[in-house]
Amino acid sequence: MISLIHMEDKDREVSEYIKRYLRNLPPSIIKVQGKDSIDILKMIPGSYNLNYHIRVGRKEFIFRVNIDQQSGLPNQIGYEYNTLRLLEGINIAPKVYHMDEKKEFFKFGILIEEYLDGCHLSYTKIDVKEVAELLGRLHSFGPLDTDFLIWNDPLLDTYRLAQSDLISYEGKRTSKKKTITLAKKLLAKIRKSLDTYRSYYKPEVLNHTDIVLDNFIKTSRGLRLIDWEKPRIDDSTYDLCCFLSEPAQLWCSKEVLNPKCQEAFLYAYGGLRKQDFDLLAEKIKIREPIVSLHWVLWGALKLCDFKEGLTKPELLKPHEEKLARYKRLSNPDNIEKLLDRL
Repeated sequence: MISLIHMEDKDREVSEYIKRYLRNLPPSIIKVQGKDSIDILKMIPGSYNLNYHIRVGRKEFIFRVNIDQQSGLPNQIGYEYNTLRLLEGINIAPKVYHMDEKKEFFKFGILIEEYLDGCHLSYTKIDVKEVAELLGRLHSFGPLDTDFLIWNDPLLDTYRLAQSDLISYEGKRTSKKKTITLAKKLLAKIRKSLDTYRSYYKPEVLNHTDIVLDNFIKTSRGLRLIDWEKPRIDDSTYDLCCFLSEPAQLWCSKEVLNPKCQEAFLYAYGGLRKQDFDLLAEKIKIREPIVSLHWVLWGALKLCDFKEGLTKPELLKPHEEKLARYKRLSNPDNIEKLLDRL
Protein backbone atom coordinates (compact mmCIF):
# COMPACT_ATOMS: atom_id res chain seq x y z
CA MET A 1 0.00 0.00 0.00
CA ILE A 2 1.38 3.41 -0.96
CA SER A 3 1.02 6.48 1.27
CA LEU A 4 1.87 9.23 -1.26
CA ILE A 5 3.94 11.18 1.29
CA HIS A 6 6.80 13.34 -0.10
CA MET A 7 5.47 13.25 -3.62
CA GLU A 8 8.60 14.82 -5.15
CA ASP A 9 10.58 11.74 -4.05
CA LYS A 10 7.91 9.24 -5.04
CA ASP A 11 6.73 10.34 -8.50
CA ARG A 12 8.01 7.23 -10.24
CA GLU A 13 6.68 4.91 -7.53
CA VAL A 14 3.26 6.59 -7.55
CA SER A 15 3.11 6.39 -11.34
CA GLU A 16 3.80 2.67 -11.22
CA TYR A 17 1.13 2.14 -8.56
CA ILE A 18 -1.45 4.03 -10.62
CA LYS A 19 -0.53 2.05 -13.74
CA ARG A 20 -0.76 -1.24 -11.85
CA TYR A 21 -4.12 -0.21 -10.37
CA LEU A 22 -5.50 0.66 -13.81
CA ARG A 23 -4.26 -2.57 -15.40
CA ASN A 24 -6.11 -4.54 -12.71
CA LEU A 25 -9.44 -2.85 -13.54
CA PRO A 26 -11.85 -4.69 -15.84
CA PRO A 27 -11.77 -3.08 -19.33
CA SER A 28 -15.52 -2.37 -19.11
CA ILE A 29 -15.05 0.17 -16.28
CA ILE A 30 -13.10 2.84 -18.14
CA LYS A 31 -14.17 1.50 -21.55
CA VAL A 32 -10.64 1.16 -22.90
CA GLN A 33 -9.76 -2.21 -24.37
CA GLY A 34 -5.98 -1.95 -24.59
CA LYS A 35 -4.23 -0.79 -21.41
CA ASP A 36 -0.66 -1.38 -22.58
CA SER A 37 -0.14 2.36 -23.02
CA ILE A 38 -0.71 4.27 -19.77
CA ASP A 39 0.82 7.72 -19.23
CA ILE A 40 0.74 9.92 -16.12
CA LEU A 41 0.69 13.36 -17.74
CA LYS A 42 0.44 15.72 -14.78
CA MET A 43 -0.47 15.95 -11.11
CA ILE A 44 -2.97 18.72 -10.33
CA PRO A 45 -3.14 19.28 -6.55
CA GLY A 46 -6.31 20.46 -4.85
CA SER A 47 -6.90 21.57 -1.28
CA TYR A 48 -8.16 18.11 -0.33
CA ASN A 49 -7.24 15.84 -3.26
CA LEU A 50 -4.36 14.88 -5.55
CA ASN A 51 -5.64 14.76 -9.13
CA TYR A 52 -3.59 12.89 -11.72
CA HIS A 53 -4.21 13.67 -15.38
CA ILE A 54 -3.69 10.31 -17.08
CA ARG A 55 -3.98 8.85 -20.54
CA VAL A 56 -4.95 5.23 -21.16
CA GLY A 57 -4.61 4.38 -24.82
CA ARG A 58 -6.15 7.40 -26.52
CA LYS A 59 -8.53 8.26 -23.70
CA GLU A 60 -7.80 10.78 -20.92
CA PHE A 61 -9.02 10.71 -17.32
CA ILE A 62 -8.59 12.30 -13.91
CA PHE A 63 -7.39 9.79 -11.32
CA ARG A 64 -8.47 11.46 -8.08
CA VAL A 65 -6.92 10.51 -4.76
CA ASN A 66 -8.93 11.82 -1.79
CA ILE A 67 -6.53 12.82 1.01
CA ASP A 68 -8.82 14.84 3.28
CA GLN A 69 -12.60 15.20 3.65
CA GLN A 70 -13.98 18.67 3.06
CA SER A 71 -17.52 17.42 3.66
CA GLY A 72 -16.63 15.69 6.92
CA LEU A 73 -18.18 12.49 5.57
CA PRO A 74 -16.44 9.13 6.07
CA ASN A 75 -17.61 8.06 2.59
CA GLN A 76 -16.35 11.19 0.78
CA ILE A 77 -15.48 9.46 -2.50
CA GLY A 78 -18.73 7.48 -2.57
CA TYR A 79 -20.73 10.67 -1.98
CA GLU A 80 -18.94 12.45 -4.81
CA TYR A 81 -19.29 9.45 -7.13
CA ASN A 82 -23.04 9.11 -6.50
CA THR A 83 -23.54 12.83 -7.15
CA LEU A 84 -21.75 12.66 -10.50
CA ARG A 85 -23.76 9.59 -11.51
CA LEU A 86 -27.02 11.37 -10.71
CA LEU A 87 -25.98 14.44 -12.71
CA GLU A 88 -25.24 12.49 -15.89
CA GLY A 89 -27.40 13.75 -18.72
CA ILE A 90 -27.66 17.44 -17.81
CA ASN A 91 -24.17 18.28 -19.10
CA ILE A 92 -22.80 20.30 -16.21
CA ALA A 93 -20.25 17.91 -14.65
CA PRO A 94 -17.59 15.38 -15.73
CA LYS A 95 -18.62 11.82 -16.47
CA VAL A 96 -17.55 9.43 -13.70
CA TYR A 97 -16.27 5.90 -14.32
CA HIS A 98 -15.13 4.32 -11.08
CA MET A 99 -14.78 4.76 -7.34
CA ASP A 100 -12.96 2.72 -4.74
CA GLU A 101 -13.57 3.27 -1.02
CA LYS A 102 -11.89 0.07 0.15
CA LYS A 103 -8.42 1.70 0.53
CA GLU A 104 -6.73 -1.63 -0.08
CA PHE A 105 -4.36 -0.60 -2.88
CA PHE A 106 -3.91 3.05 -1.89
CA LYS A 107 -4.59 4.18 1.67
CA PHE A 108 -7.07 6.74 0.30
CA GLY A 109 -10.34 6.72 -1.63
CA ILE A 110 -10.03 6.70 -5.44
CA LEU A 111 -12.26 8.25 -8.09
CA ILE A 112 -11.76 8.01 -11.85
CA GLU A 113 -13.60 10.61 -13.89
CA GLU A 114 -13.55 12.20 -17.31
CA TYR A 115 -10.72 14.62 -18.08
CA LEU A 116 -12.22 17.90 -19.30
CA ASP A 117 -10.10 19.60 -21.93
CA GLY A 118 -10.53 23.35 -21.63
CA CYS A 119 -9.57 26.48 -19.72
CA HIS A 120 -10.68 27.94 -16.40
CA LEU A 121 -12.71 31.14 -16.30
CA SER A 122 -11.29 34.55 -15.41
CA TYR A 123 -13.10 37.61 -14.09
CA THR A 124 -11.72 39.72 -16.93
CA LYS A 125 -13.22 37.45 -19.62
CA ILE A 126 -16.18 35.89 -17.89
CA ASP A 127 -19.55 35.22 -19.49
CA VAL A 128 -21.81 35.55 -16.46
CA LYS A 129 -24.87 34.50 -18.45
CA GLU A 130 -23.17 31.17 -19.18
CA VAL A 131 -22.52 30.67 -15.45
CA ALA A 132 -26.12 31.64 -14.67
CA GLU A 133 -27.39 29.12 -17.24
CA LEU A 134 -25.32 26.29 -15.72
CA LEU A 135 -26.48 27.08 -12.19
CA GLY A 136 -30.05 27.39 -13.42
CA ARG A 137 -29.86 23.83 -14.78
CA LEU A 138 -28.30 22.56 -11.55
CA HIS A 139 -30.90 24.25 -9.37
CA SER A 140 -33.72 22.86 -11.55
CA PHE A 141 -32.38 19.30 -11.26
CA GLY A 142 -34.63 16.74 -9.65
CA PRO A 143 -36.16 14.78 -8.13
CA LEU A 144 -33.54 15.03 -5.42
CA ASP A 145 -31.99 12.00 -3.78
CA THR A 146 -32.68 11.89 -0.05
CA ASP A 147 -29.11 10.67 0.58
CA PHE A 148 -27.81 14.21 0.00
CA LEU A 149 -26.81 16.33 2.95
CA ILE A 150 -29.59 18.81 3.77
CA TRP A 151 -29.55 22.21 5.43
CA ASN A 152 -33.11 22.42 6.75
CA ASP A 153 -32.74 25.98 8.06
CA PRO A 154 -30.38 27.47 5.44
CA LEU A 155 -29.79 30.95 6.87
CA LEU A 156 -29.33 29.74 10.45
CA ASP A 157 -27.15 26.84 9.24
CA THR A 158 -24.90 29.30 7.36
CA TYR A 159 -24.57 31.37 10.52
CA ARG A 160 -23.72 28.27 12.55
CA LEU A 161 -21.06 27.29 10.00
CA ALA A 162 -19.32 30.65 10.35
CA GLN A 163 -19.72 30.44 14.14
CA SER A 164 -18.06 27.01 14.13
CA ASP A 165 -15.25 28.34 11.92
CA LEU A 166 -14.60 31.11 14.43
CA ILE A 167 -14.54 28.73 17.40
CA SER A 168 -11.99 26.57 15.57
CA TYR A 169 -9.94 29.62 14.63
CA GLU A 170 -9.90 30.95 18.21
CA GLY A 171 -8.34 27.66 19.27
CA LYS A 172 -5.40 28.05 16.90
CA ARG A 173 -2.04 29.04 18.38
CA THR A 174 -1.25 31.30 15.40
CA SER A 175 -4.66 32.98 15.08
CA LYS A 176 -4.85 36.78 14.76
CA LYS A 177 -6.63 38.77 17.44
CA LYS A 178 -7.85 41.34 14.90
CA THR A 179 -9.53 38.67 12.79
CA ILE A 180 -11.26 37.20 15.86
CA THR A 181 -12.48 40.60 17.05
CA LEU A 182 -13.85 41.58 13.63
CA ALA A 183 -15.50 38.20 13.07
CA LYS A 184 -17.25 38.38 16.44
CA LYS A 185 -18.46 41.88 15.66
CA LEU A 186 -19.82 40.80 12.27
CA LEU A 187 -21.60 37.75 13.68
CA ALA A 188 -23.15 39.87 16.43
CA LYS A 189 -24.55 42.34 13.87
CA ILE A 190 -25.91 39.52 11.72
CA ARG A 191 -27.49 37.73 14.71
CA LYS A 192 -29.80 40.67 15.41
CA SER A 193 -31.75 40.17 12.18
CA LEU A 194 -31.34 36.40 11.74
CA ASP A 195 -34.77 35.39 13.05
CA THR A 196 -36.50 38.04 10.92
CA TYR A 197 -35.25 36.56 7.64
CA ARG A 198 -34.88 32.82 8.31
CA SER A 199 -38.27 32.03 6.72
CA TYR A 200 -37.07 33.45 3.37
CA TYR A 201 -34.78 30.44 2.83
CA LYS A 202 -35.89 26.88 2.03
CA PRO A 203 -33.93 23.66 1.32
CA GLU A 204 -35.36 23.29 -2.17
CA VAL A 205 -32.52 22.65 -4.66
CA LEU A 206 -29.19 20.91 -5.05
CA ASN A 207 -26.23 23.24 -4.48
CA HIS A 208 -22.61 22.60 -5.48
CA THR A 209 -21.48 24.85 -2.53
CA ASP A 210 -18.02 25.69 -3.95
CA ILE A 211 -18.79 28.02 -6.85
CA VAL A 212 -15.40 29.58 -7.60
CA LEU A 213 -13.47 30.12 -10.84
CA ASP A 214 -11.13 27.17 -10.28
CA ASN A 215 -14.11 24.82 -10.45
CA PHE A 216 -15.37 25.98 -13.86
CA ILE A 217 -13.90 24.60 -17.07
CA LYS A 218 -14.89 26.01 -20.45
CA THR A 219 -14.87 23.06 -22.84
CA SER A 220 -15.74 22.78 -26.53
CA ARG A 221 -19.06 21.25 -25.36
CA GLY A 222 -19.88 24.11 -23.01
CA LEU A 223 -19.19 25.12 -19.42
CA ARG A 224 -18.62 22.37 -16.85
CA LEU A 225 -18.35 22.35 -13.07
CA ILE A 226 -15.85 20.12 -11.26
CA ASP A 227 -15.01 19.19 -7.62
CA TRP A 228 -18.34 17.86 -6.38
CA GLU A 229 -17.02 17.16 -2.88
CA LYS A 230 -19.77 18.64 -0.74
CA PRO A 231 -23.05 19.21 -2.62
CA ARG A 232 -26.18 19.48 -0.51
CA ILE A 233 -29.85 20.38 -0.63
CA ASP A 234 -30.15 24.03 0.31
CA ASP A 235 -31.68 27.32 -0.80
CA SER A 236 -30.26 28.29 -4.21
CA THR A 237 -28.79 31.46 -2.70
CA TYR A 238 -25.86 29.58 -1.18
CA ASP A 239 -24.32 28.94 -4.60
CA LEU A 240 -25.22 32.45 -5.76
CA CYS A 241 -23.68 34.03 -2.65
CA CYS A 242 -20.55 31.95 -3.14
CA PHE A 243 -20.17 33.11 -6.75
CA LEU A 244 -20.81 36.75 -5.79
CA SER A 245 -18.67 36.73 -2.62
CA GLU A 246 -15.58 38.91 -2.94
CA PRO A 247 -13.51 36.77 -0.51
CA ALA A 248 -14.44 33.65 -2.51
CA GLN A 249 -13.40 35.45 -5.68
CA LEU A 250 -10.09 36.44 -4.07
CA TRP A 251 -9.33 32.77 -3.43
CA CYS A 252 -8.86 32.27 -7.17
CA SER A 253 -7.93 35.71 -8.45
CA LYS A 254 -6.64 39.16 -7.57
CA GLU A 255 -9.46 40.45 -9.77
CA VAL A 256 -13.07 40.55 -8.58
CA LEU A 257 -16.40 40.66 -10.38
CA ASN A 258 -17.49 44.25 -11.06
CA PRO A 259 -20.99 45.44 -9.98
CA LYS A 260 -22.28 45.54 -13.56
CA CYS A 261 -21.38 41.88 -14.09
CA GLN A 262 -22.89 40.93 -10.74
CA GLU A 263 -26.20 42.55 -11.69
CA ALA A 264 -26.14 40.92 -15.16
CA PHE A 265 -25.55 37.54 -13.52
CA LEU A 266 -28.52 37.94 -11.17
CA TYR A 267 -30.85 39.14 -13.93
CA ALA A 268 -29.83 36.20 -16.13
CA TYR A 269 -30.25 33.66 -13.33
CA GLY A 270 -33.54 35.14 -12.09
CA GLY A 271 -34.92 35.20 -15.63
CA LEU A 272 -33.99 31.57 -16.29
CA ARG A 273 -35.61 30.39 -13.07
CA LYS A 274 -38.50 32.88 -13.26
CA GLN A 275 -37.66 34.40 -9.88
CA ASP A 276 -38.43 37.88 -8.65
CA PHE A 277 -35.23 39.89 -9.05
CA ASP A 278 -35.78 42.17 -6.02
CA LEU A 279 -36.51 39.26 -3.67
CA LEU A 280 -33.51 37.30 -4.99
CA ALA A 281 -31.23 40.31 -4.55
CA GLU A 282 -32.53 40.88 -1.01
CA LYS A 283 -31.95 37.26 0.00
CA ILE A 284 -28.39 37.41 -1.32
CA LYS A 285 -27.74 40.71 0.43
CA ILE A 286 -28.71 39.11 3.75
CA ARG A 287 -26.88 35.79 3.33
CA GLU A 288 -23.74 36.69 1.38
CA PRO A 289 -21.83 38.37 4.28
CA ILE A 290 -22.10 35.13 6.29
CA VAL A 291 -20.92 33.04 3.32
CA SER A 292 -18.06 35.50 2.82
CA LEU A 293 -17.06 35.31 6.48
CA HIS A 294 -16.93 31.52 6.17
CA TRP A 295 -14.51 31.89 3.26
CA VAL A 296 -12.25 34.30 5.16
CA LEU A 297 -12.13 32.03 8.21
CA TRP A 298 -11.60 28.92 6.05
CA GLY A 299 -8.51 30.57 4.55
CA ALA A 300 -7.34 31.70 7.99
CA LEU A 301 -7.72 28.17 9.37
CA LYS A 302 -5.75 26.66 6.49
CA LEU A 303 -3.00 29.20 7.05
CA CYS A 304 -2.86 28.38 10.77
CA ASP A 305 -2.74 24.64 10.06
CA PHE A 306 0.21 25.16 7.75
CA LYS A 307 2.08 27.36 10.24
CA GLU A 308 1.41 24.94 13.09
CA GLY A 309 2.50 21.83 11.17
CA LEU A 310 -1.01 20.36 11.04
CA THR A 311 -1.35 20.10 7.26
CA LYS A 312 -1.52 16.49 6.10
CA PRO A 313 1.89 15.43 4.74
CA GLU A 314 0.47 14.47 1.34
CA LEU A 315 -0.94 18.00 0.94
CA LEU A 316 2.02 19.92 2.35
CA LYS A 317 3.52 20.94 -0.99
CA PRO A 318 0.17 21.94 -2.58
CA HIS A 319 -0.69 24.07 0.45
CA GLU A 320 2.75 25.67 0.44
CA GLU A 321 2.15 26.69 -3.18
CA LYS A 322 -1.17 28.28 -2.14
CA LEU A 323 0.14 30.35 0.78
CA ALA A 324 -0.30 33.61 -1.15
CA ARG A 325 -3.93 32.67 -1.75
CA TYR A 326 -4.55 31.88 1.92
CA LYS A 327 -3.00 35.19 2.97
CA ARG A 328 -5.05 37.16 0.43
CA LEU A 329 -8.25 35.42 1.49
CA SER A 330 -7.69 35.62 5.26
CA ASN A 331 -6.76 39.32 5.33
CA PRO A 332 -8.89 40.88 8.12
CA ASP A 333 -9.56 43.82 5.80
CA ASN A 334 -12.00 41.49 4.03
CA ILE A 335 -14.10 41.31 7.21
CA GLU A 336 -13.93 45.08 7.66
CA LYS A 337 -15.40 45.49 4.18
CA LEU A 338 -18.28 43.22 5.15
CA LEU A 339 -18.90 45.25 8.31
CA ASP A 340 -18.96 48.50 6.31
CA ARG A 341 -21.78 47.10 4.17
CA LEU A 342 -24.05 46.16 7.09
